[in-house]
Amino acid sequence: MSQALASSVPGRLVRGGRRLARHVGRGLLDVLYPPRCLACQARLSRARAPLCAACVAGLERAPSEVARQRLHALPSGSGTAIAAVFPLWRFDPDGALRALQHALKYQNRPRYGRAAGRWMGRALAETLSPPPEAVVPVPLHRTRKLERGYNQSARLARGVAERLGVPCRPGWLERPHPTRSQTHLSRQARWENVDGAFSASQSLDGRPLLLVDDVLTTGATGAAAARALRHAGAGPVYLATLAMAE
Repeated sequence: MSQALASSVPGRLVRGGRRLARHVGRGLLDVLYPPRCLACQARLSRARAPLCAACVAGLERAPSEVARQRLHALPSGSGTAIAAVFPLWRFDPDGALRALQHALKYQNRPRYGRAAGRWMGRALAETLSPPPEAVVPVPLHRTRKLERGYNQSARLARGVAERLGVPCRPGWLERPHPTRSQTHLSRQARWENVDGAFSASQSLDGRPLLLVDDVLTTGATGAAAARALRHAGAGPVYLATLAMAE
């Protein structure tokens, strides 16, 4: 055995031991505290699934045509930076999707993002053909990310990328300028708030890309992010979101 190979064996053993310990630890937690659906509290067969099959089946698919109309209504034709939009479910103010979205965004449950992203990816695989070259999450400004500890859209994007079999590229888009919360702002004010907030970090050479965010309201954030990608030379930019707000 070469010296380099021999020296790498302890490191692999340590990493393997850590993975085994995490697996055993999760198993013990599942026995002591069985995972339950966020919405109806039914026992879950899979610990990493945030919702049970019945609650998922009861979610209402969001109409893409309504999402397209919202993009077209943005000021100065800014919505045209997005080639097509794919919201997965209609946001239910008091239902299962609200429980999932709040757990992911406000209750420090980043692990749910990957599972929800796989649901998004499964739906996209049926409608988006050919697949994009890469998946890009809508970034948070560094201050907001430090406050939350993670970017929920990046967690969704990883699940989408896994399901589509393409790379996830969180570093391709940045948010160097902080913005106010979009809540309670008008469509015009939302666009003015995020216009110029994003920048792409490299030349994108005509690549078709899928932009991923958690919720679509007016589409202003997605349009501003897509415009930055297009300015960096991206090909068509598609937008997928977990939910579409009323």
